[in-house]
Parts: sequence; C-alpha cells; structure tokens
Amino acid sequence: MCILLLGLITSCLPGPLSDVYPPSPVFLQPTENKRFIEIVTIQNLLQAPGQYHQKRIRVRGTVTRLELHLDDSKHFINFVFHLKTGADRVLVFGRHDRTQGDIQMTTGRTVEVEGIFWKKRVANGHRLSNNVEAQRVRFYPSLTPDQATRSSPLLTSL
Repeated sequence: MCILLLGLITSCLPGPLSDVYPPSPVFLQPTENKRFIEIVTIQNLLQAPGQYHQKRIRVRGTVTRLELHLDDSKHFINFVFHLKTGADRVLVFGRHDRTQGDIQMTTGRTVEVEGIFWKKRVANGHRLSNNVEAQRVRFYPSLTPDQATRSSPLLTSL
C-alpha cells in the first residue's frame, strides 16, 4: 500500500527521494560568469585591496615608469610599469609574446590592463603591494575604430 503525501508517493520508493528525484536546477548554486571581468578604478583597488585580491579585473590608467626587457629566447618581452590616475598608482607587470604582434604600451599613454590583482606578494625576493599581473594590455580607447575598413572613403572617391 502506498501513501500519497502532498502529491508525492513516498512509501513506495526504494530509497530516499534525492536518489529518485535529483535536485531541481532552481536550487543549484549559480555558476560565476567567467566572461565577465569587473572594471575597477585604481582608487577602488587602493581603498579595498582585500576585496580584489587574486581576482581577475580590468583597470585603466596612464603608463608611467615603463621598463621593457627582452628575455633570453628573444620571443618574449617582460614589462613592468606604474599605472596611474591622478595621484593613485598600482604596479603592473607581465610578459608579452612577440609572435602575437607589437606590444601596446608607451609611456604617457592610457591603457586598459586585464589581469589578476594582488594585495601583497613576494616576487624575486621583493615584497610588493597592490600590483596587477597583466594578462592583456591594450591602448584605451582603442586605436582601431570599431567600424574601420581597409580603404579610406576619401581614397575611393578620387
């Protein structure tokens, strides 16, 4: 004999309900959208560094104190610079693969850096605070317009 309780047959099931009825997707924890990368200001990073520690972020600012070093293989450029907005600045470091094109950095230019923020870390025996391990650096705004074409309308009309 089966007992009907709230529309579910309970006493006829061979084991717990969770074995027969998997949890509804409504109750599953939402997964993080891996494509979304938070854009933060340098001021936000410095005011709450613990909130962004080891998280992937995007930050914009002006390049100062740029250093570029070609590695021994001559395929990579190691870089380090300060990213500055007003009086606030963070240290940015990374590695650029030369086979992927030119490095998009020049002192005094505004760039957008995408990478991992570190509140504190030790690198090459130095204690560093508030720095970004860059995974991508590009000019901001982009030097390539969104609607660019290969030929200029002025040249085609001549």
